[in-house]
Amino acid sequence: MAREKKEWKPKITNLRKVIVDGKEEWVEFDPATYVIPAGHPYYDIIVGMHRGK
Repeated sequence: MAREKKEWKPKITNLRKVIVDGKEEWVEFDPATYVIPAGHPYYDIIVGMHRGK
C-alpha cells in the first residue's frame, strides 16, 4: 500500500511583545489590522516604495 505524499506548508505566525503588569508576553496579532501612523519612519518608507512603482 503506497502512502499519499502531502506537501508541508509552514504556519506563519506574527507575534508582538507586550508588557502586561510588568511581565513580558508574546501575543499573536494580524498585521492587516495594524495601522502605521502618518509621519512614522516606516510610513515614509512604504509611501516611497509605492511612489516608485
